[in-house]
Amino acid sequence: MNAPLAALVDRWAARPAPEPSGSLVVPQGVRAFWLAGLATHRDGPVLAIVAGERDAENLADDIELFSPAVFHLPAWETLPFEHVSPNVATMAARMQARHILR
Repeated sequence: MNAPLAALVDRWAARPAPEPSGSLVVPQGVRAFWLAGLATHRDGPVLAIVAGERDAENLADDIELFSPAVFHLPAWETLPFEHVSPNVATMAARMQARHILR
């Protein structure tokens, strides 16, 4: 997959951001660019936690504009005590994301 705005992330190295320690709050308007730049210039994965499933899907879509290496770990869609299995596509996406993070 081609990331149409990847050239912007390539310029990130000219002015590196300070090293985050612990949690970091980034305004929503620059969150995708920040995470793509951080992930591109760091060793290992970067984990972003957002408030809800829709926010996670939107953030993953936005990051794909800057970097093709983004994976969404979807919510289970069911509660642990329910006698219903999650959607097969959800289970597959979770397994793929967990495998990549490993």
